[in-house]
Amino acid sequence: ICSDKTGTLTEGKMTMVNMYAGTVAYDVEGKGFDPTVGRIKREGSEKDGASDIAVRSALLSAVLCCNTTISKVKDAETGEEKWEPKGNSSEAPIVVAARKIGLDENISKEYRRVLEIPFSSS
Repeated sequence: ICSDKTGTLTEGKMTMVNMYAGTVAYDVEGKGFDPTVGRIKREGSEKDGASDIAVRSALLSAVLCCNTTISKVKDAETGEEKWEPKGNSSEAPIVVAARKIGLDENISKEYRRVLEIPFSSS
């Protein structure tokens, strides 16, 4: 479920903050597109969720449905490196969360996509 109270969808600045997998709630830490900041942990505890099979299965399934990638780029104005998505802004938070547990979007090369039905709001 995505909501757009302050331009997160229209400006492409969405982040995943919570997820549910295997009837368990998880907090997703970090902001922006940097997958090296923050982690996924059980809600209300410090227990790491990165090795939880339900979390791994949910994020693997989700990232395999994404066409978006994230990569480090150099900001032309400041010269600083930053993470930037290429593709659908609503898929970027999924890719970032998957990267946080070690699932690169290139994992799709290991799984053949048989069919894709693009979303259309019309």
